[in-house]
Amino acid sequence: MKKILVLFVIGAIFSNAAAAQTKDVKEDQKVLKNTIKDKKEDKHEAGKDLAHLRVKAAVNGRKEVRHHRKSIHKQGRHLKQHGVTHPIEKAKHKAKVDKDIKNG
Repeated sequence: MKKILVLFVIGAIFSNAAAAQTKDVKEDQKVLKNTIKDKKEDKHEAGKDLAHLRVKAAVNGRKEVRHHRKSIHKQGRHLKQHGVTHPIEKAKHKAKVDKDIKNG
C-alpha cells in the first residue's frame, strides 16, 4: 500500500513539473511570434528609409533587424531544447495567420 502511495505522489510531482514547463514553452512561443512581428516591421521601415535616401536611419534600422534576427534564432534554439519542432517556422506561420485575421 505504501509503495502505491509513494508512486502516486512521485507521479503527481512529475506531472506538475511537466505542466509548468508547458506553460513556459507556450509563453516563449508567444514571445518568439512577437519578435518575428517586430523584425518584419523594422525591416519594412528600414527599407522605406533607404528608398527615401535616409541612409543613416536605414543603417540603424538594419542594426535593429540584425538584433531581432539573433534573438529569434536564440529563442528558436531554446524552444528546440524543450522539444518544440520547427519553432521559428511555426511562429512565422502563426504571425501570418494573425495578420490575415486582423486584415479580414
